Amino acid sequence: MRKFLLTVFVCGLVAAFAPTLQADTFGQAFQTAHTGTQLGNGPFTLGWSFDVTSSITVTDLAVFTDTGNLVEDHEVGIWDAAGNLLVSAFVGPTCGANGAVLDQLGQQLWCHTLVSPTALAPGTYTIGATWNSLTDDMIFDGTINDNVNGPNVAFLENAYIAGGFADPTNTTGDGHSYFGPNFSYGSTSTPEPGTLVLLGSGLLGAVGVVRRKLNL
Repeated sequence: MRKFLLTVFVCGLVAAFAPTLQADTFGQAFQTAHTGTQLGNGPFTLGWSFDVTSSITVTDLAVFTDTGNLVEDHEVGIWDAAGNLLVSAFVGPTCGANGAVLDQLGQQLWCHTLVSPTALAPGTYTIGATWNSLTDDMIFDGTINDNVNGPNVAFLENAYIAGGFADPTNTTGDGHSYFGPNFSYGSTSTPEPGTLVLLGSGLLGAVGVVRRKLNL
């Protein structure tokens, strides 16, 4: 019986410390229509940098599509400020390939695929995707009127690098941004320390009551 009560107590503490994942949203979900643009002189890794203001968990990587389909295969990744690749996946060449599915977010279509849940702590990150033949469109807009920031995610500027799949370390600022790659995510949260103390005390009290009843 003591082992059972101890197990209940430990499980309660584990549940208290476990982060909770809120409903998924997209990094950039534009509320007005934007026409895709084809860029030349590939190959490039193109994308944008962003700040995470409160911890999130990335669940999908995505690529913009004007037509609901993709011509080429895009490798998408997210890097941290030190240049470490944290998560990556291939999206395309059709939305039915590599487990990718099609969704409409705001006024845009995104082809996206599931990835292993990847936690991003507060800090600066960059997302990029390869464009080889550059036949697939992307949103390359310098006059976006939408609030393109998602919950706990703040857009910074465009990012690019010539060649194959690599951390896109170059930028020309936020005048024009390569909204080809995207991601969906949930916000993670853990109970406050005071809540944890109260929960732990409650569990200990419950164990004590059960033990007293068993000793009667």
